[in-house]
Amino acid sequence: MAVYDWTGQRARRMRLVRTASVAMLLIILMAIPALLLHYNLIQYPH
Repeated sequence: MAVYDWTGQRARRMRLVRTASVAMLLIILMAIPALLLHYNLIQYPH
């Protein structure tokens, strides 16, 4: 019974880690252009 609980907990944790890593990747992909635009605006003010 402990083995089944461990595998269930492990699968749940792996799924959570995979979801978190995908979310982080999306946030980074969205944040990089925003940061570049932000720094470009700071370097070249209109």
